[in-house]
Amino acid sequence: MDSVIESSSVTTNIIDKNEEWINNKTQNVTKIQTREEAIEEWSKVPTILSNNLQIKSEITSPIISIEEAIQHFKTYDFPKITGKAAIEKTKFSELFRWVKPSNLNDELLVERTFVTSLTQCSLDWSDVIQCRILQTIYKKLTGAQIDCPQRGTHWQLVGFQGNDPATDLRGVGLFGLLQFLYLTTDEMLPLGHKLYKVANADDQPFPLAVLSLNLTNIVLNIFNNGKLNRECNTRKSVVNTLNLFYAALLVYTFNIWVTQKKTIKDSGYILKDAERYCSRNVKKVLKDLPKNLQKYDANNLSDI
Repeated sequence: MDSVIESSSVTTNIIDKNEEWINNKTQNVTKIQTREEAIEEWSKVPTILSNNLQIKSEITSPIISIEEAIQHFKTYDFPKITGKAAIEKTKFSELFRWVKPSNLNDELLVERTFVTSLTQCSLDWSDVIQCRILQTIYKKLTGAQIDCPQRGTHWQLVGFQGNDPATDLRGVGLFGLLQFLYLTTDEMLPLGHKLYKVANADDQPFPLAVLSLNLTNIVLNIFNNGKLNRECNTRKSVVNTLNLFYAALLVYTFNIWVTQKKTIKDSGYILKDAERYCSRNVKKVLKDLPKNLQKYDANNLSDI
């Protein structure tokens, strides 16, 4: 049975319209909030009254792990998925359409449906776990100690395009949020910090969250084409394999960005190149991932 993400929203609504990304970020790059402005915005968080004295309510929600987030999402009562999405095939996949990929093992079909369902779910601010995921991403990347407001320009620090992350997440849904959270895991965080630093630098800024969501879309496109089935079968997991492949895409993309001094106007080319290379070399990029991630350990950052 072919592995197909059954969601038309994945390929029609994703924020991978490169021209729109370039134009929007070129106009807004100077509007990214500074840390001082973020502190000012946090000061507007509602306060509480105690003994007639006004005391700021500094809320610090617990950091959430990727495993806890996945388990929570598995408790959702997803609507039944009907029909199949049209797969956005690349020229490369069309050229080699006669090469039939491995089928996904039957025991992984439920997990595939789980991923499909997540791509169709919008952000729900009333869901405490979803809020914790966003707060975890924000705090781990920026170094903030307390929760930030649900809406505001501070989200641009981690690369969302506006005041509400829900807008950017519409393309790949909660699966995009889950993969962005994966960037804050222990093994990925050194890379996450380096990405955050470069994303907010003056010379090569880019919208980190938007990049992450674009790469999630690429992951899903390649998964749609069946090119990750063999690795999913070998690793006996769909979600873990897709997360690792997302990490490999990040490493590849960021390496090009830094070493070749790319800027936002090059983003469309870089994304296409990343999809083309990584889809052709799935086994290699996954095999090389641990070694490549080691480059971003604290002791090695000076060499990058």
